[in-house]
Amino acid sequence: MMKKKWIAGSIVLASILMIMWITGCSGNSTSKESGSQSTEQTVSTDTSGEAKEVIKISTTGNHTFFSETNEKTGELQGYEIDVWNEIAKRKNWEIQWELAGFPGILELLEAGRVDTVADQIGVTDERKKVYNFSEVYFYVPYRVVVAEDNDTIHGIKDVYGKKMGVLVNDIAYAFKDQFDPDNKIQYVEYEKSTAVHTDVALGRTDASLMSSMHIEDVKKKSGLKIKGVGDVVYTEDAAYPFHKDERGTRLCNEVSEVLKQLKEEGFLRETAIKWFGFDPME
Repeated sequence: MMKKKWIAGSIVLASILMIMWITGCSGNSTSKESGSQSTEQTVSTDTSGEAKEVIKISTTGNHTFFSETNEKTGELQGYEIDVWNEIAKRKNWEIQWELAGFPGILELLEAGRVDTVADQIGVTDERKKVYNFSEVYFYVPYRVVVAEDNDTIHGIKDVYGKKMGVLVNDIAYAFKDQFDPDNKIQYVEYEKSTAVHTDVALGRTDASLMSSMHIEDVKKKSGLKIKGVGDVVYTEDAAYPFHKDERGTRLCNEVSEVLKQLKEEGFLRETAIKWFGFDPME
């Protein structure tokens, strides 16, 4: 009797071990869902059977010129998309796009669910404490925006003592010491950029800051009566953030090398002119 029980138990154990072995060799992998670790390396194969490393990137898909969704095809398009398609082609990578709003695109990176973010992410001292940044690939100048009939504000100093609309965790705060060192501006925070622009146009707030390249486009698409005034208030350096671990460091270095090549070969310039009408790096 004991012998039969021992044999039956051995068969069950062997079956469990076989299932575990098959599962472990299936090639399936999952992303880490928490912590500031980078995603696990995954590999796919194309139609030719050639292995490609999968790079997961978060983007909004609704950022004019940078990352848009084509209304007819539903496909992503824009400066960021063109640049990353070229990087992927040269590195034999496969891109897996993850769509989210802002700041959701950064939260995906923080959670370790993507390798990087491609959506005009500005480099700041606080962000550099958490992430490694690639070679800078884009300079983004910001100007003051006011209502079209506003004749009293002609630059940033005219906003002193007045209300300025900003987004929650706005990157403008990282440059505040440059344009408002004595805290003379009253900041009104919003969850959405559309609300910022609307309140400026209606006079509920006196001004806001917007990238120079987007002012006319926002006016055209929204119908809001706003205008840009004065000189550039600050310039944001845009780069790609990566995790500070072995995989993230490797990807950051490899992407930086390709960006240098794209800059030298004129690809970044041509792509910028295609989408913005000028080269921001000049």
